[in-house]
Amino acid sequence: MKKLTKREKLLIYTLGCFLIGFFGIYFVILPSFSSFQVVNDQVTEAQFTKESIEMAIDAIPSTMQTRDDATASLATLKAPFQPKLTNEGLDMLLTQLSLDYSLSPKVLAIESNELARVATFTAYTSDEQPSASVGTEDTTLDTTASTDATTDTTTESADATTDTTTESADAAISGEGPETWAGVVNMELTGTQTNFYRLLDAVAARPDMIVSTFAIAPEAAATTAGTTSTTNTTAQLNGGNISINVTFTVYMVEK
Repeated sequence: MKKLTKREKLLIYTLGCFLIGFFGIYFVILPSFSSFQVVNDQVTEAQFTKESIEMAIDAIPSTMQTRDDATASLATLKAPFQPKLTNEGLDMLLTQLSLDYSLSPKVLAIESNELARVATFTAYTSDEQPSASVGTEDTTLDTTASTDATTDTTTESADATTDTTTESADAAISGEGPETWAGVVNMELTGTQTNFYRLLDAVAARPDMIVSTFAIAPEAAATTAGTTSTTNTTAQLNGGNISINVTFTVYMVEK
């Protein structure tokens, strides 16, 4: 058997070292590095979660304070409004309101007491642009042409104004608005016109109700024959009692 030369022994030794290093890297170092990457990612995610929890814990006092402030603000906004009332509650509320202003309720009919939408209104804005000022240099047009041009401009402006007014009137009520409990009550009252105007002023100052419609007329007086007639054709401010048909809308909220 031929002996290996020194050079061949060196090559075999080098190849063995290379194979040991290769298999060590492939089967030991690479799996360990992958495991390290997985663990490192888990540590990073856990650290991020820890920091998020710490931030949330630190923010608890301010969050609770914000919640308390919002609750107090909501309670303040709800305070002027009536709580959800039954039909009997609406009856008592409006009857007492009428008596407070020396008006006698004769008929009370509740038209509705349910969840309804409140229309929202937008301010009127004109789409017309301001007209440009006319200079004084070019004034050589004859009178007839000027008159015709003025007439045409006036007609076009009137048409544009009509269209703009119509569009603005259509857009005055925007959307369907938020929902809230609303009670619509029709009442027939008797009393003086002065006291009724005092009632209108009081209702106008309240955010929880409005007067939708009303109509006033002289109160009918019975004659000796049993028929009815009116004493005056026009209701006067201090002309005695009048008959009033009025519709109230009462807005209510959950409290």
